[in-house]
Amino acid sequence: MTEFSGSSSESEKDDGYTAVIYFHGMGSQRRYEELSRLVDAIDKFLTHSDRDGGKGGGKGLLRGIVPKLEPLVGSREKTIAYIEAEYDPKKDGEWGEKNPVRFYEVYWAPVMAGNRSVKRVLKWMFSQVLRPWHTFFSPWRERQRLRRAVLIDLLDVREKWPDGVEEADFERLVKLYDDFEKPHIIERFPEGTFKDFISFIEDEKEGGRVRKVQSVALARMWLKQYQLRELLNGFYLLTLALALVFSALLSVFLIFLFLQFFAGLPLFSGDQHPLLHTFITRWNPSWKTAAGLAVSLFSFLGLKGFLTDYMGDVESWATYEETDKKHEQRNRVIELGTTVINHVLAQEACRRVVIVSHSLGTTVAHDTLLHVTRNNRARNSHDPITGPTELIKISHFVTLASPIDKIQYFFESYKSRYHRYKRVVEELRGDIGEVPFSRFGTPYIHWVNFWDEGDIISGALQSPTNRKRIRHRVDNVHVSSLYFPDPGGSHSAYFRNKTVIQSLFEIIILGKYNYRTKNPDTGHREKCRRHALGPGEPTGNVRKYFFAALLFPWLASSGCFMFSMGFEKAALVLLSGAALTVGFLGVNYLAGFLRGVKNPL
Repeated sequence: MTEFSGSSSESEKDDGYTAVIYFHGMGSQRRYEELSRLVDAIDKFLTHSDRDGGKGGGKGLLRGIVPKLEPLVGSREKTIAYIEAEYDPKKDGEWGEKNPVRFYEVYWAPVMAGNRSVKRVLKWMFSQVLRPWHTFFSPWRERQRLRRAVLIDLLDVREKWPDGVEEADFERLVKLYDDFEKPHIIERFPEGTFKDFISFIEDEKEGGRVRKVQSVALARMWLKQYQLRELLNGFYLLTLALALVFSALLSVFLIFLFLQFFAGLPLFSGDQHPLLHTFITRWNPSWKTAAGLAVSLFSFLGLKGFLTDYMGDVESWATYEETDKKHEQRNRVIELGTTVINHVLAQEACRRVVIVSHSLGTTVAHDTLLHVTRNNRARNSHDPITGPTELIKISHFVTLASPIDKIQYFFESYKSRYHRYKRVVEELRGDIGEVPFSRFGTPYIHWVNFWDEGDIISGALQSPTNRKRIRHRVDNVHVSSLYFPDPGGSHSAYFRNKTVIQSLFEIIILGKYNYRTKNPDTGHREKCRRHALGPGEPTGNVRKYFFAALLFPWLASSGCFMFSMGFEKAALVLLSGAALTVGFLGVNYLAGFLRGVKNPL
């Protein structure tokens, strides 16, 4: 198969179309709704660009946007729908040759529907509070992806590097960490502690004395950063659990006080209104009644739906234990995604494919793509990208608001006393340094990840990084969509952010930022650097808001506790502090709401 150059001018000369496969996020979306949002966002971006650019300044338009059906490959009865559009380019005020695009959707919401209870989801959520403590005290040899992710984060913060450390020391340390799990090393250091790892580094014959000293210094900084992150994770999760419990208890208490007040009003005395008095008496305003009304109130406000539809999806998807019944749902989702990917790639007229995904759909898309790749590896071990499924057509893998690293942290992080088991799992799963993201050791599919620090679900993705060449990793692009980091608003604001949609337009329609050019770069580092979109906008602007949000439940709960113990003055100080944090957050939320999106379409 001939590889495409990825430039818009040359792509237009080829017959065929570009296909987009979109994986929607968690929740109870309607079919085609999230896909339509993506198409509308690109259409709006181009429309405004053409309107604002004037003669010769527009980028073109999407025309002929219509839904269509085609037979599903391998089936006589089933069909698959897509949205067809034609990109009309504009240059120097003149319209050019139309470029067809097809948008497909992997609609997996129905598979996750049902079998989700609030009680089970809440139990599952609270059980995650202990995760940081499990990882904090685990041997250094365990949970390698988590630890490597911290080292890769440190790679981007040069001011934290120990004196004398160079970039090459990071790759050397990663290699040593990988070697630390080899059988003969395990025999020497069976416990696998960090102290053992330092001894292993010092005993190595290669590298020279100076580089060993730098490797040890870097390893100690790595440990420090890892421990700090786990302590912060523990604090965040404990704060979240405290906030949930405190909110529930406070709601029940306030409802109970209201019921007591309501029942004691003279309006409902037995002399004036005997029927109402009898009803109130039988109603018996008790703590049990208040708790029941609180549950009803939370359900009315949408909390029940959030737990079952959103967190329930996460719970079901993140069931990696094959002995769990919920694992069947996960397999069905992957089968559905595999069907769509195989169908799209099998179309002869399809010249290029871009996979776009949002939220939980990013980990669905990632695992589905790895599943398709494993099938290719079993049938074409020499060059799996070329077939049986033509992964060679996929140029970009774009993730928005991705929780892949968080899923890895909470659910994929495993430990085992058997060295071979861990090696088998890692080799079969692979990372960005292997197919389909690399071909013969060089970057092949460009993985672009858009994240927003105001969106607590998203984050820079480090766990998929190549464990041997850490410079080959996900192209993380930070965007700041809202003036106030409303977690829910930030999570969906990517589709209203001009930077994100313009990048998607350039990737999907123009084929930019493509690793496969006519004159390929000789080195994988240079290739990744030359086509990178990241790191994006500066981070750190939302920390004051998150600090206030984390402080509130501790101040409020401590104040209530002090009041119940009779320490009124201390309670007044604490509750006043809680009120101030709420006021600070409320004022800034209102101001941010009025200002809207930072970089609108």
